[in-house]
Amino acid sequence: MATPEYAESTYNQTLPNYSPQPSQEPKSPEIVRPSKKPSIITKKEIMTMTVVGVTAIILLFSSLITQVTLSNQNRSYQDLQQTNVMITTENNNLSQEVQELSRYNRVMEIAEKLGLKMNETNIRNVNE
Repeated sequence: MATPEYAESTYNQTLPNYSPQPSQEPKSPEIVRPSKKPSIITKKEIMTMTVVGVTAIILLFSSLITQVTLSNQNRSYQDLQQTNVMITTENNNLSQEVQELSRYNRVMEIAEKLGLKMNETNIRNVNE
């Protein structure tokens, strides 16, 4: 069984600083500041969104630059085609003019005016 000394030592251990008289002044209540709420968006997510945003802007500008360059190249191509058509038309007109100026009748008229005569013995027909 428990002896009175044992009971007293056990009692004194559980309440060692108990004093019936208030010797300390009451402390003012501490101001408890609420801890910062965790951010919904983390720094890693912000960095990722920034990188994605910058990449999107770069892609947008490069797309615009590519479209402008392509438009300019198309315009240059159309100008070259138009020039080609004009030169082809001019060549056709000049070929037709050469054919008209080299007609046999016209050449004979000019030769007669200049006093040239045709010697048919020197003419050879070549068939292709």
